[in-house]
Amino acid sequence: MKNLVSKYNNDKLYEDIIKNQSEKNIFSKFISIASKKNTNYNLYIEIDEKKFNDLKDEIAQDVNIECIEPKVIINDEKISYKKGEDGSKLDEEALYNDIKEGINSRNLLKENIIINAKLIKDSPKISIDDLKLINHKVSTYTTTYGSGNSRGSNVENAANKIDDLLLMPGEEFSYENAIGPVIASNGYKYAPVISNGKLVDGIGGGVCQVSSTLYNTQLNAGIIPTERRNHSKAVNYVPRGLDATLASGIIDYKFKNTYEYPLVINTKAVNGKLTIEIWSNEDALKGIEYKPVSYVSGNVANTYLYGYDKDGNKVYEKHIDTSVYR
Repeated sequence: MKNLVSKYNNDKLYEDIIKNQSEKNIFSKFISIASKKNTNYNLYIEIDEKKFNDLKDEIAQDVNIECIEPKVIINDEKISYKKGEDGSKLDEEALYNDIKEGINSRNLLKENIIINAKLIKDSPKISIDDLKLINHKVSTYTTTYGSGNSRGSNVENAANKIDDLLLMPGEEFSYENAIGPVIASNGYKYAPVISNGKLVDGIGGGVCQVSSTLYNTQLNAGIIPTERRNHSKAVNYVPRGLDATLASGIIDYKFKNTYEYPLVINTKAVNGKLTIEIWSNEDALKGIEYKPVSYVSGNVANTYLYGYDKDGNKVYEKHIDTSVYR
């Protein structure tokens, strides 16, 4: 208990005593003294918030059981749904109040204070019914890579980390958060990377092929990036202006699910062929087919996204980005 006590509020105790005595008249005070009647006062004990939080986190780590969110699983062209499961977590507010009440209890020095921590249900935030709205392959894009080496291993590792990744409407995807950290203990190896326009050996070489392949899949799905940077040097697996690089802690690649429906990313990287798909509802694109086009002039590429209706009429046009290479 001593570890939880921040301070004893002696000033509050003093105020209560003075207030109690000042409200009595002389006759009442005389009776109190003559009868030798005791007056009990509470010593107000305040909790050290940091110590409480440390204790709370320690207990939570032991007792919390995380809920399992429902999931969409895509294998080839088959889609299936896995139900979520309830979990339980520490009721932190109740624990705080029970400890505070126990510490300020009159029985504190007479007996041990036993507090039974309460648990509350932790339910999935995503509804399986919402996920069942995902019923259609919206877009796809394929690139090739050399397999059987460190770079190929990095491509496959990064692709596997975003497979079956779910984005709810309005949710933002961060490539760095999804595949990182790009370190050896997370399955990445040393392979050639582009740094300042030159190829050098670095951890995770090849992960940008996955982000670039996803970038093209995303554009084909009619979704605009919220953050994207091109490589300093042009790559050979996608056209200029259609690559997306990653520099951990410096440059990320992001986009938001702008659909009214959930979407899921499906990846397959095997035998030197990387395919990334976006699945959502059959009405997500509202009948529009999207196509990114990059216009290259020297070291500069301007990328546009066009949208066409079912009759082939252009109904959408947007300049996406200007990429400059060395």
